[in-house]
Amino acid sequence: MTVADRRTQAERRSSTRARLLSATIESLVEAGYTRTTTTEVTRRAGVSQGALFKHFATKSALVAAAAEQLFADLIADFDGAFERSTQASPAPASPPVIVALHRLWEVFCTPALQAVYRLYVEAPVDAELRAALVPVVRKHEANVQARARDLLPQLATSPAHEALFGAVMFAMQGMAVQRSVHLDAAKEARILEQFESLAVTFLGDGRPTHAGATTDA
Repeated sequence: MTVADRRTQAERRSSTRARLLSATIESLVEAGYTRTTTTEVTRRAGVSQGALFKHFATKSALVAAAAEQLFADLIADFDGAFERSTQASPAPASPPVIVALHRLWEVFCTPALQAVYRLYVEAPVDAELRAALVPVVRKHEANVQARARDLLPQLATSPAHEALFGAVMFAMQGMAVQRSVHLDAAKEARILEQFESLAVTFLGDGRPTHAGATTDA
């Protein structure tokens, strides 16, 4: 087999895997975990059951891989949206910490992420799913913490502030999940305003400070 043949085979495998993961997320959003069967995923992806099991030994492994891919994609989307918002010309309308909260809220409200969060309810009663999800969730939380420290450097110097940011983040996640049952936009807006106030009070505006900079008395 030539190098070109191997590359083409690898590309086909990568394409099939991507289609399976996309179909899994789509099914989780539209049908939920119980009805997201391997048969349904292969139907949506347009591949055979044999092709699926060449990539993923079990449904739980497939679902966990789909969650991992979604987490990675959403962090990349968040980074892009944050960068665009904070580099507005001539100056961003909101301080970085507020921009970060707004972008997080948009991410939490995406149907795909809410579908993944609903897996957390299934996991305690499904040992195989739980075992597959635990390392994925741990990796994702570590990635989120690392990105938060990059974007808001003050978090790295204060465990208390990092814990506060984490508490706000988890509260926002819970509020986003509740939207699927009851949506109260006015109440959400008031709560988000309080999150913003807490963030600015304890973290400042999130803009980098520079040695030697002067401030008005």
